[in-house]
Parts: sequence; structure tokens; C-alpha cells
Amino acid sequence: MTNISISMPDDLLTYLDQKVDNRSALIESLLQQWRQQQEDKALRSACRLVDELDLGWDEEWQNRAIMDWEVSG
Repeated sequence: MTNISISMPDDLLTYLDQKVDNRSALIESLLQQWRQQQEDKALRSACRLVDELDLGWDEEWQNRAIMDWEVSG
């Protein structure tokens, strides 16, 4: 695992230390949440583009795929 340094104002650091036991774990968790939000945002954009270009499955194919998935377990 790579270590990084983050600079922040002393008052924010004091606030974090009062609120959490492990500020590094909090920052790591926040960065992971941000990354997931970015990935979700990109996926939503891609889905919108597919819908706009009408490149997606029609309803019949979608229903068949869902039924196949349900049957497969």
C-alpha cells in the first residue's frame, strides 16, 4: 500500500481528531465512496447514451435475458 500526505488546516485536523479515532481510515473511506460515486456517474452517463442512441436491448430481449438469468439460479 502506498502512503500519501494530505495537508489541511489545523482546525479541520483538530475537528477530525475529536470526531473519529482513526482519521486515516476516515479519509480512505471517503475516497472509496467518492470513487464509487464517480464510477456510478460514468455508468449512468453510458446508459443514458445507449438509451439515446437506441443501442440497447428491446423489451423482448430484455425479458428473455431476465428469464434466463432467473432460471439459471
